[in-house]
Amino acid sequence: MSTKGLRDFRPQLHFTPSAGWINDPNGLVYAEGKYHLFAQYYPEPFWGPMHWYHAVSTDLLHWEHLPVALAPDELGFIFSGSAVYDRENRSGFGQEGSPPLVAMYTSHKNQEGNRAQEQQSIAYSLDGVRFTKYPGNPVLPSARQDFRDPKLFPNPVRKGWSVVLAAGDHVEFYASQDLKRWEKTGEFGPQGNYSQGVWECPDLFPLTIDGREVWVLLLSMGGNEENHGARTQYFTGSFDGDTFTCDGRFTQPEFIDAGFDNYAGVTFSGAPERLLMGWACNWTYAHNTPTGEYCGQMTLPRVLSLVDTPLGGLRLGGAPVSDRAFGPAQPLDGTLPGELFKLTVTGSGAESVSLSNEKGQVLRFGVDGNNQVFVDRSQAGANGFDENFARDWYSRMAAPRFYQGDWKLELTFDHSVCELFADQGTRAFTQVVYPDQPYTRAAVENGSRMTVSVV
Repeated sequence: MSTKGLRDFRPQLHFTPSAGWINDPNGLVYAEGKYHLFAQYYPEPFWGPMHWYHAVSTDLLHWEHLPVALAPDELGFIFSGSAVYDRENRSGFGQEGSPPLVAMYTSHKNQEGNRAQEQQSIAYSLDGVRFTKYPGNPVLPSARQDFRDPKLFPNPVRKGWSVVLAAGDHVEFYASQDLKRWEKTGEFGPQGNYSQGVWECPDLFPLTIDGREVWVLLLSMGGNEENHGARTQYFTGSFDGDTFTCDGRFTQPEFIDAGFDNYAGVTFSGAPERLLMGWACNWTYAHNTPTGEYCGQMTLPRVLSLVDTPLGGLRLGGAPVSDRAFGPAQPLDGTLPGELFKLTVTGSGAESVSLSNEKGQVLRFGVDGNNQVFVDRSQAGANGFDENFARDWYSRMAAPRFYQGDWKLELTFDHSVCELFADQGTRAFTQVVYPDQPYTRAAVENGSRMTVSVV
């Protein structure tokens, strides 16, 4: 893709590769004061044989780019997976004073007849930078096609490790003491699923609310028209050390994000908070976005929580860690302070907020007369680069609130990516937009209060 004539859309707080293509975040792990981000990667700005990109941060806002951690080999491409800090050296890969980081990933090998073989492999690092692939790979051999995206997590019952794997229309659970030898312990699905799409990128973790523990299962549902592309569903329930049991509180798909551009999100292993990061794009149009030397970015890391809402009961909430980067809120006179800001709008009843530029392009969001939070990017900027991106189906999205009455909307805008949070993050919308000129004005229709914060 040529970069000639393109505006610089690279965000500042949302992670992007130095150059090339990036999609699913992989191997998110916190160890020795550093957050490690790995991700699906190809050195050119389009999808190709998958590698693992690598970057580290101490604050989740500023990142140091490191050498590619894993590259394709005789077992195939390096598809999605996870990583853990093996502090007790259960794997035996460590040395005295140097516990290993252990990554588990899918080895994806294309076969004849448009089929693929997907198996699980591991690699380890003693310095957090250079990785050595285990000579006994694959540790979970398979002849299956849809058998991928292993997410490792500590098993509090078995006192070892477990992994949850996507397997077409369900997930499977395996347990191990050393991360090398695995036994199957259970499955979840397809019963209880309310969404179309091949199951991908699962994650399972506990959260606590009012002193009780609830387990949350994330499932990324592969791209399909009904879901406006690819979306990430979640379930709540329990984990007995062998398998996840859903509590059945939902009767329709519940997504972690109501926007178009948050997919394959997983959480950081070993972090002091339950932090989620996703891929801030959509398979429907990702290959055509007008960003030049790079293609794809991550969502802002968000701290997850459970919220007991008056209209929806127990729901997943969240708040972006970028809130820590912004200064005090100031009243807004209508003039926007550049291309990186946090806009807070408070009100009650229906309200439409607009961000506009001198070309008349407008991004709208707010709360409608049906008590739904909405985002409308249909006139927000360039959209001719992809026919799907230009469709109404991929331009407007609304989702009902789990609250009545007063509301607060918090929008983080970062050059070409915006994330909107409402009602303690129980509704969130992540969207990419490509205005031909920066937005310079913000306005409300019905007099709600607006403040703005800058980094």
